[in-house]
Amino acid sequence: MGETRKETAKSVSLNAGQARSRRILLADDNKVIRDIVSGFLEFIGYEVALAVNGIEALAVFLGSSFDLVLTDLEMPAMDGLSLAGHIKERSPRTPVILLTGSNSETVLERVKRGSVDSVIFKPFILEDLQNTVQGALASRKTGNGSVGAGEASVRFSDDQKSLSGF
Repeated sequence: MGETRKETAKSVSLNAGQARSRRILLADDNKVIRDIVSGFLEFIGYEVALAVNGIEALAVFLGSSFDLVLTDLEMPAMDGLSLAGHIKERSPRTPVILLTGSNSETVLERVKRGSVDSVIFKPFILEDLQNTVQGALASRKTGNGSVGAGEASVRFSDDQKSLSGF
C-alpha cells in the first residue's frame, strides 16, 4: 500500500519550516510522475505518501492524517474525481489538487461541479506545483476557499466553483 519517502535533501524554500510539518498524499498511476513530484515535494520539505490509484489512496488517507491530496485524474480502479469526492466527504477542509494531462475544456467542465480545489495541467513547471501547494495549504489554514497559482493551474471558489485562470 502507500509508501512514505524519506526526506532526501534540505529545503531551499523560504517556507521550509512550514513545509516540514505538512503531509501530502500523492496518487498517480504513472511511476515517473510519482517519483518526480514526490521527490520535488520532499526536496522543499514536505512528507509525501504515495498511492498508485484512487482505491489505494483512499485507504492510505483513511489510515493517516494528511494536509493536502494531489491526485491524477485518470487512474485505474478509482479516478481522481471520485477520490476527491470521498476525501471531501470525510475531510471537507483538506485541499485536493488534481493533476491531469487531459483536455482542459473537458476537465474544467467536469471539476466545476466536483470536490476539487485546484487543477494543474500537465506538463507543468515545478514552481507552479510549489505555488499551488503552498496556496492550498495557506488557504486551508486561513479558511479562504480559493487556491492555485501559476499559468498551468486553475482555482475554484468554494462558494461558486467558478473558474478563474492565472
